[in-house]
Amino acid sequence: MRIVHVTPYFAPAFVYGGPPRSVLGLCRALGRAGADIEVVTTTANGEGELPAAAAAQTTFDDVAVTYVPRSFPRRYFRAAGLEEALDRQASGCDLVHLHGCWNAFGWAAARWCRRADVPYVVSPRGMLHPWSFRSGRIKKWAGYRVMERPTLGHARFIHATSPHESDEIARLGLGVDVVVVPNGLEDLGPASGGERDAFRAKFGFHADNFVILFLGRLHPKKGLDALLDAMRQVAAVRPDARLLVVGDGEPRYVASLRALARDLVDTGRIRFAGHLTGEDRRAAFASADAFALTSHAENFGMSVAEAIGAGLPVVVSRGCPWPQIETWRAGFWVDNTPDQVADALVSLAVDRPAAREMGERGRRAIREHLGWDRLAADMLQAYSRALEQRPHQS
Repeated sequence: MRIVHVTPYFAPAFVYGGPPRSVLGLCRALGRAGADIEVVTTTANGEGELPAAAAAQTTFDDVAVTYVPRSFPRRYFRAAGLEEALDRQASGCDLVHLHGCWNAFGWAAARWCRRADVPYVVSPRGMLHPWSFRSGRIKKWAGYRVMERPTLGHARFIHATSPHESDEIARLGLGVDVVVVPNGLEDLGPASGGERDAFRAKFGFHADNFVILFLGRLHPKKGLDALLDAMRQVAAVRPDARLLVVGDGEPRYVASLRALARDLVDTGRIRFAGHLTGEDRRAAFASADAFALTSHAENFGMSVAEAIGAGLPVVVSRGCPWPQIETWRAGFWVDNTPDQVADALVSLAVDRPAAREMGERGRRAIREHLGWDRLAADMLQAYSRALEQRPHQS
């Protein structure tokens, strides 16, 4: 089966958080399962661009990729060379898999598919959550009715990464099948004790500090204001607690976040690490004692899976679809309020042996349930069923 994945951003543009990692993981696993996989994407890399030539075809981690330069206005991921790239890379393929919503790249790709009579499926990647519609409400609803709904309505199926996301999509009344296949997890590998201490020292943390990790895109959706307020409460009870914030975002928002956290920065209780990749990113997980994510809304929360896979106990808000944290006894699934987040973090900090046991239970459970190869087989079955369907006429 030949499948072309179309996404507005892709590896190594990890500044966009979980989606580039999860799409890469899926493509690699589909390739291992015998599918012929290609990716068509833009050169987007946050405020900058990836150093790719016009419509350059290359490989990233054994995945064939065509990078198409963005056109003005860049923020909407418009790319004048997209149709030419699809004519070359997607003509004759069995299926196109679109990732993300609210971008001109995906809308144009869907129009190309309908014109070329190529079936397609869509992964919204959490972008149909009610929280997303509240951001820029008038423009979002106009864009949804004119562009997004027709794109979704002609899909063979819509891919959700959790039952919670599936329910949100179903409420839109699109009349399109929704298939749930979670994101998978790549093993980050262990870190040595020396590597752990060296990484901590870079941020002024000591071996006996209780280090809490946040890792993700810095965006209002992530609810970091609640985590900062919670950290003030934690520090009053556990002066040894520290928070490491890993990630980047829109410069004005990052500046406002740093200003909000100035008292914690000045006392050494929080450090902003910026965007980390490769060994530094792996070391961030390996050097932490716990993980916290206080998002208002997530379709999956890739960093939660990575943290649990790294053996960290987690404190995660109910805006993230991770009820299994309670089933696995791998941490705390709480309301996104400073008091609840602080209580959970203090519980971990005051009983470190119990916290480590939580982390180990989570590590065992997630390796059983979220192996990429198993999930790729599920996705291939969904593709096969979709190709047997009559196309939607929405």
